[in-house]
Amino acid sequence: MKDTQKFFVKTVAFLVLLGLILYPVQKVMARKSLDRPWDMTNKVGGFYNEEDRFEVMYFGPSHAYAAFSPLAIWEETGVKSYVFATQQQPMWATYTYVKEALKTQSPALVVVEFRMAFSDQEYFAEKDTIPVSYAYMDDLALSWDKVKLAGQSAPDWESRFGLLFNFMMYHSRWKEMHRSDFTFRRSQVRDPYKGFVMLAPQETPQPRPPIETVGGTTPLLEKNQYWLEEIIKLCQEKGVELWLIKTPCNLELEEKPMLNTVKATAERYNVPFHDFNEDYYSMGLTQDMFYDAHHLDALGADRFSRYFAGVLAVARPNLETDPDDAAWAADLEEYKAALAEFQS
Repeated sequence: MKDTQKFFVKTVAFLVLLGLILYPVQKVMARKSLDRPWDMTNKVGGFYNEEDRFEVMYFGPSHAYAAFSPLAIWEETGVKSYVFATQQQPMWATYTYVKEALKTQSPALVVVEFRMAFSDQEYFAEKDTIPVSYAYMDDLALSWDKVKLAGQSAPDWESRFGLLFNFMMYHSRWKEMHRSDFTFRRSQVRDPYKGFVMLAPQETPQPRPPIETVGGTTPLLEKNQYWLEEIIKLCQEKGVELWLIKTPCNLELEEKPMLNTVKATAERYNVPFHDFNEDYYSMGLTQDMFYDAHHLDALGADRFSRYFAGVLAVARPNLETDPDDAAWAADLEEYKAALAEFQS
């Protein structure tokens, strides 16, 4: 028994020592996404450095961060908000992001863009240069919730360990490292756009499929249905209002029955639901306001955000406002200047 205890103590001591050695190395080696428009380290990591209280928070995949412009919404309503979203963020990651945000924020309203409820993947294969799972894991603060998310995101212990300690993923970055990798401090990152990704307009119009006549429902992947309902239960448990939203996109025909399933789930739990594809023309969107078939460009996002602000003000007139914040006004001017470059 004593030998077993000694072995256990020595193993723990070794792991602690190894962690103390690898942790600073990992911070240097890890990928940092700092260049616009894909500066996700600023957007996700910067959330932890925010001192503002956000009345509204948006979650979900790239469809959320390419659509919601908190600065445009603030200019219209005075309501402060933040987009805590990542590329192809699966429903189980969205659950963790909502839970993570509620540790430091007390929003009156949580908005979830549910496009990834349509996904047919239990796990995301590490086939890309930067796998989807690393995109939502890398900049998330280390916590027990992150550990559980790693378990939900990979089928084996080796992959889960790699998600938590991304040194395994990025240890070969030596040749591409820059001075910024050594001077970088997560405590200093900030995103003036509040999580919004400003996508440049493209020259190719994106035709809109005729989805209005598509009816019926199609079951979601069981894992997605489970985590969709867990998000709903989490918000109800925390006493935070939830709004399930589909942002404007050229929805594929086979996705509409799954959207109807999400709507039915929302109705079952008495959760507000809004498919803004139904407002496509009333908000003045056109086929040339898309970055690609699924994402609004900067001009389309600004149009949508201001329309959304109007819907928000009518539906939730009692949201707390702060229209005179000088820092937000300065960020708004920067945002407008960048937007103007796309309009010229």
